[in-house]
Amino acid sequence: MAPLDPVIPPTRRRRRRRGPAPAFVSGTSTEFLGRKPLPRAVQDRPLVFLLGPSGVGKTRVAQHLLSDACLLDERETLAHTQHYLLQQDWRSALASPQPLIIESPSFLDQRPSFSSALRELLAARVAGGRRTIVIEARDGLSVQQNLLQVVPPEQRATVVLRFPVGRGRQRFVARVCDELGIPRVHARALKDLEPWTYEAVYSRLQQHVP
Repeated sequence: MAPLDPVIPPTRRRRRRRGPAPAFVSGTSTEFLGRKPLPRAVQDRPLVFLLGPSGVGKTRVAQHLLSDACLLDERETLAHTQHYLLQQDWRSALASPQPLIIESPSFLDQRPSFSSALRELLAARVAGGRRTIVIEARDGLSVQQNLLQVVPPEQRATVVLRFPVGRGRQRFVARVCDELGIPRVHARALKDLEPWTYEAVYSRLQQHVP
């Protein structure tokens, strides 16, 4: 009996090694402020960008992510950047190893020197292992157009906050009614509220507080 031909297994295709994809997560501020575990990239990567419309809770989420961080509002960020441009030396808050939360100035595309200085700051902080969160400017474009690509993808994460929709809105409004001590029946009037924001909901419901 002739020997059987050996079975040759099919050649396995080698998977191409790709670099780490940028970490991108989205949700409401309530989801990031709750007990739900945060994505590892958001917890570990040195640079996090927080994007979303005005009033969506970016500052609260940033302070939750970096509870021991120093917060620089837009005015303070501008002042520190101006000092760097004039003196070529960052003030202690920007060079400190302490975690830092920065509110990005608006209209960076119209301020090329400021934009360049902030990119240098962020790159230096990441190189030094100093955790930093950048909050999107009020104009909604400055961070995405001028700062988002300042470091490689494996060193940054992006969090996009949005307002709740559908039942999420209903649960939020009901919770606010309970906080204010008013009947939940008042929530019905907010069913078609537009534009829907946390501030608008609180403002409307506070009118019914005795």
